[in-house]
Amino acid sequence: MQQAMAEVALADPDADAASLRAVLERVLAAGRHQERLIEALLTLARSQQGLHRRDPLDLAEVAAQTLEGRDAGGVRIETDLRPAPASGDSALLDRLAANLVDNALRYNVPGGWIRVTTGVHDGRAALTVANSGPPIPPERVPDLLQPFRRLDSGRKATGDGLGLGLSIVAAIAEAHHGRLDARALPEGGLRVTVTLPPP
Repeated sequence: MQQAMAEVALADPDADAASLRAVLERVLAAGRHQERLIEALLTLARSQQGLHRRDPLDLAEVAAQTLEGRDAGGVRIETDLRPAPASGDSALLDRLAANLVDNALRYNVPGGWIRVTTGVHDGRAALTVANSGPPIPPERVPDLLQPFRRLDSGRKATGDGLGLGLSIVAAIAEAHHGRLDARALPEGGLRVTVTLPPP
């Protein structure tokens, strides 16, 4: 696609600097999108291979770092970060938290909210991210955990999501012998909880 855009622009004898600049900006944007897709696919593949190391960590600290300095774009962020000791691959768990928060921000409504909580439930470290948003049919929630699956009805993203965010979360949770519970909220939006075994 980028090559075709460049070839068309170069073949136009009347192309001026402004039109060539516009084409270059589109080529760069397409390249950034491809880089994000490759990074997401590599993360998915890595998490599906299982863990090669486990480090002690706290999901409360992982969540706090994920939220630090994040532009919420007008969405209200609420937190209740209680200690949630666990062990695992810190890079993968950082990606899990980031994907949950990114998904909650991307599939939201103007003036909406996200709620991020951590703690220990039944002896397991838990991270929950819930968000306001358009209604989701409960029977369609499992589809959101599959790669490249999106809902067409009213659940529109801000920005250009790849359709891999929650499938990566599911794969990382599985690699950590964790549990994932995703539920549509009655008023609209989604709540996703990941629990991990004790360290």
